[in-house]
Amino acid sequence: MSLPPSAAVRHQALPLLHPEGGGRRELPGSVGGLPGAPPVVYLPVRSEAVVEVEADQPSPAEFGRFRHRPRVVRVCEDLAVDELPVTS
Repeated sequence: MSLPPSAAVRHQALPLLHPEGGGRRELPGSVGGLPGAPPVVYLPVRSEAVVEVEADQPSPAEFGRFRHRPRVVRVCEDLAVDELPVTS
């Protein structure tokens, strides 16, 4: 399972994450598209860190979602956000 990221990835990413402000928020909808799933509360962070993510499909398929949860592979400390290609 991919969520939450592994302890090693969390440990590596922690010093790179800075709160965005505004406090905790709740994700709209349900996790995994399952009705009745508990809400997910999170603390938004600034877009300053880059991570490599692996997914089973290049784009969402069924009902606008991935078939399996994407997985955070690693933190890419060698890349800056402004170096990434812009995709639509």
